[in-house]
Amino acid sequence: MMKLHFAKLNPTENMTILVTDPVPRERHSAVADALMAYGSVGGEQVGFLEEPTLPGARMRLQMMGGEFCGNATMSLAALLAFQEDLPDGGEAIYPLEVSGAAEIVNCRIERCGDACRGAVRMPLPEAIREVDFPGGVRCPVVFFPGIAHAIVREGVLRASDAPRCIEAWCDACNAEAMGIILVDDALDRIRPLVYVRSTQSSVWERGCGSGTAALGAWWAAQRREDIRIDVSQPGGTICVRACWEENRVLELEIRGVVRLACTGEAWIESL
Repeated sequence: MMKLHFAKLNPTENMTILVTDPVPRERHSAVADALMAYGSVGGEQVGFLEEPTLPGARMRLQMMGGEFCGNATMSLAALLAFQEDLPDGGEAIYPLEVSGAAEIVNCRIERCGDACRGAVRMPLPEAIREVDFPGGVRCPVVFFPGIAHAIVREGVLRASDAPRCIEAWCDACNAEAMGIILVDDALDRIRPLVYVRSTQSSVWERGCGSGTAALGAWWAAQRREDIRIDVSQPGGTICVRACWEENRVLELEIRGVVRLACTGEAWIESL
């Protein structure tokens, strides 16, 4: 059996497991799959804490699929704030090295009692374009490093059909991870399904930071102006702010609330 120390955090109910012991990257997928299982810690995603390589970074976060995750980034910053006993009402900026981001990501944290409010700059989209998917569905896709998100309006694809489509859609986008973001006509409520190729897992996430950012980036490109949207999802609300300038998205930020659910030791079969 393998014993691993972990912290489980709750960013808009996108339950995130952060493994604080070193784990070789070639074992990340298997370990993440075991930890997310119902009979283990249980969660929607797993990140692994590593020593940083970029000067000035406090810590490195390596996600289970090598993608960038805004919620997990806020979770790590919140964990540091809890560990350092940031006072209620206090603010701090944590420079972090994160998979899927070429430069240090600065995450701003404000302590609010037993929770933290976080704000994190997201990597900018590599592309935003219409994609024709198998089954005759055509919709906009926002491509981030390591993950692509399809913005699908209500009525275009049934929620019950999304899980059987998402792997093929991931292949069509040649992405390591794929999101199908089902959005209502008002563009302020989403239901996100996320698939990670390395773990072959798909999860209806309660809250999706990168999916929220994708919606904001696409909407800013559609309107060709700055936008700010409070996006409702099953686990709560995530705010996205996108700055449109010089015919592209120049700045993208999400804001949300993170709570510490638990810390402890997990025992999994040696993999």
